[in-house]
Amino acid sequence: MRYGIAINFDYENHPYETVRRIFGEVQEAMLRNGFRQDGRVFTIDLPAREACDLARRVLDEVEAENATETYRYIKEFYGFDFSDTTNLLLPPTDEIRVEELNEVEDLEVIRFGRN
Repeated sequence: MRYGIAINFDYENHPYETVRRIFGEVQEAMLRNGFRQDGRVFTIDLPAREACDLARRVLDEVEAENATETYRYIKEFYGFDFSDTTNLLLPPTDEIRVEELNEVEDLEVIRFGRN
């Protein structure tokens, strides 16, 4: 199961450069610990509990390594089952349908190789 960890940093209430630096440290640590970055979300193939525990451990390590109160700069930090997400850039799934090639009008099929 792919599990997602969303970390939204508080750019509104802290200096941009400071938050950006901390985000870079967190990003590097998450990737180093097996997470993959999907846009603004870090994902990993682990059960929910293990993924959340690992994400917390990574942030704790970043905080200890850099002597920075990492959590102070975070607005939201949550985990979710990434397979339950909906990509709104794609059409709704009820608009997607599968048609057999022989049922599509005006379609010419060219076969190459052996039959």
